[in-house]
Amino acid sequence: MSATEILLVGSSNVVQLTGLRDALSGAYQNAATVSLTLKDAAGTNVTGETWPFTLAYVASSDGIYRGTLAAGIGIVAGRTYYGHITATQGGSTRFWKKPFLAMVGSE
Repeated sequence: MSATEILLVGSSNVVQLTGLRDALSGAYQNAATVSLTLKDAAGTNVTGETWPFTLAYVASSDGIYRGTLAAGIGIVAGRTYYGHITATQGGSTRFWKKPFLAMVGSE
């Protein structure tokens, strides 16, 4: 994921974690359980999706996990939301808090 991801209001949004690696060995983690919960600035779960939301491993990739959020999630243009991302593999768990900016799409 880049520094700040963009979520388009009223659209399905693909979210992706790229290059998940073991923190010690650097090996790609291709068998992890990866989930995301999207929260507003107050820490409340965004409506319109079931959380935690699972990101599925992309076959034959190096640590890429992806999922598509519903078009009807309760986001408002101009607000920042935070993805709480958890990845677990082999008894090891990693956590990130990632900013997402909601925007209205344009042509």
